[in-house]
Amino acid sequence: MATESRPATASPELLAYVDDLRVDADRMDGYAQRLRGAAATLGGRTGTPDWSGAALERHAVACTAAAAQLRSAATALLVHATERHGRPWHPTHADARARPVK
Repeated sequence: MATESRPATASPELLAYVDDLRVDADRMDGYAQRLRGAAATLGGRTGTPDWSGAALERHAVACTAAAAQLRSAATALLVHATERHGRPWHPTHADARARPVK
């Protein structure tokens, strides 16, 4: 499990959204793994359409891209949440507290 820092001064509501976005990103990464696993399982089996492996990989790539975008949105929302409290926040600030990412 990765650890990310987040400030104690951000509003709890916005931090909950940040957590939700991170959870959704992890979920999308999981979908990408499942799609690649399905492609590997089906690859070369009799009766499997030739196009299925490429189609599953395209969807896996889309899931991975969505996960990256969700993580980027979580980071942007966290910055916004802390800027609302008077000063920009950065994960290397001394007052940041570590919190495990879900």
